[in-house]
Amino acid sequence: MELEKKQVEVEWYDNPGIITNIIIALIAIIIILSQSFAINNNLSTQAILSSIINHNSVYLIVLVYFVALKTRVGKRYFDFLNVFLVLLYFITAITSILTLFQSFSLETFVGCLLHLTLFIYLFHILFRRTRVWKEFHLNRSPFNEIKNDAYFYAIFVFTVFILAIDLIATTTPDGTILACLDAFFMILFARYIYLYGCFVDNKEKKINPTTSIDEIKEKVEEVKDRLDEVVDDIKDTVGDTVDSVMKEVDHLANDDSRDEKKVKKTKKDTKKKRGK
Repeated sequence: MELEKKQVEVEWYDNPGIITNIIIALIAIIIILSQSFAINNNLSTQAILSSIINHNSVYLIVLVYFVALKTRVGKRYFDFLNVFLVLLYFITAITSILTLFQSFSLETFVGCLLHLTLFIYLFHILFRRTRVWKEFHLNRSPFNEIKNDAYFYAIFVFTVFILAIDLIATTTPDGTILACLDAFFMILFARYIYLYGCFVDNKEKKINPTTSIDEIKEKVEEVKDRLDEVVDDIKDTVGDTVDSVMKEVDHLANDDSRDEKKVKKTKKDTKKKRGK
């Protein structure tokens, strides 16, 4: 029982089902708190609507995405949902770039790096094993050479950096709470992508989860080389066998022709003797 408890304590962040449930609950908390903070601060209706559009629109769409994954329809059309998610963060990445040009600061610069990395991460993980991956040859992309762990830790570092900047800049408890919740959501969301990437990698390997893709490629090349050698040996053996068989056939044919000539000679000799 103690071992099972330890495993549950260690592996909760490796369970995509638990991660998904936490993300759904966390998004709901963020939306409710942000709106309640806006109301308590006596903001105008226009300010509250702008808060919903600017801060909560992405959360609402992501919430719909994760809730849909809990249904049969969402699981069936998983790849289509991923397309909308990638498009959403593509728009977020473009927005962060425009924000960087409008107001350059350390926070906007790191935020731009974060959203660009997240978009590339989503694109290369969620589109794997799809037609888009095959048709556009994304396996040759230089971003595909970056490992799953590297993407996750890069997003983790960027998120913690932005959180530190927000905690230094904020002067209200409302901003502190929302900044912490936003950072926690980003880390969990990156963890969800990481776990799906591990799932796809294990599907592609089908050998051993600890084996890298490069090692598998090397093994495949070795098998191909061995097969080529075996095929060459078989061709040589078959060629030698065919040559020896053809020589034997020619030899037998020559012997048969000699025997026929001998028979004809004996017949002619017997006919001559009888004629005499």
